[in-house]
Amino acid sequence: MQTPVPKRGPSGWTPLPDADDRYSSGIADLDRLLGGGYPKGSFALLRVDDTVGTEDLDLVLFPTYLNFLYHSRGLIAVLPSRDSPRKFRARLTQFVTVRRFDSRVRIVDYVGEDDGPPYVVTLSSLRPGIGPAPSKAKQKRSDYARMDDAERAAQGTRKKSFLELNAFEVIDTLVGSEHAMKMIFWGVKRARHVHNLMIGILGPGLGCEAGVRRLADLELDLHRNEVGLVLRGNRPSFRAHVVSPNPAGNPPQVSFVPEPK
Repeated sequence: MQTPVPKRGPSGWTPLPDADDRYSSGIADLDRLLGGGYPKGSFALLRVDDTVGTEDLDLVLFPTYLNFLYHSRGLIAVLPSRDSPRKFRARLTQFVTVRRFDSRVRIVDYVGEDDGPPYVVTLSSLRPGIGPAPSKAKQKRSDYARMDDAERAAQGTRKKSFLELNAFEVIDTLVGSEHAMKMIFWGVKRARHVHNLMIGILGPGLGCEAGVRRLADLELDLHRNEVGLVLRGNRPSFRAHVVSPNPAGNPPQVSFVPEPK
């Protein structure tokens, strides 16, 4: 049984229904390649290289964000270092109302880049060189409280499961690979327990790569070549497909075309 399709967003974008045991990616072609969408309570790893930019990630991931939001599910995100909460909000609110974004999306910020708006969760305990040890412990307790508030916003009043996005370069850089791997491990185990979907973005050269790949339930590779933006499946295995905007659909829907051999 599938959930009803919600109404279109402000751009005319229409979300896709979720199956009982899966979350739709918001992209019909990708759902088909994944066997019906992302399994609930799973960790999907998106491996990217230096050819992949912010616009490329938006093309692949925005439909998933929107599908969650229009099924009244929230999003908590640790964005890649090239992005910022303010810029991310400006791009996503082209397709979702500001009210829905501000109420159901929370963006974790470790450096105080866009501190202030309610959708930004500023955490300080991982910043190097801030205060003596007692102050550090107090900051950590305060960070836990902020994250509790963020989860309540993402869950909503009906306490639904939500989407967790994590760009692993951020915590790997801030705390080192060993501690980052412990944080990722507990995060993945918890996401599985509460049936969230976790999507991790793994760039090249990170020390946590081997451990993260062992934890992943699904693994996809994203890169650019002379043909365009290409996505390939490792788990589940599927051939490389070129990702492009779908001219027959409502933006930001995309289509997948098998890469020419």
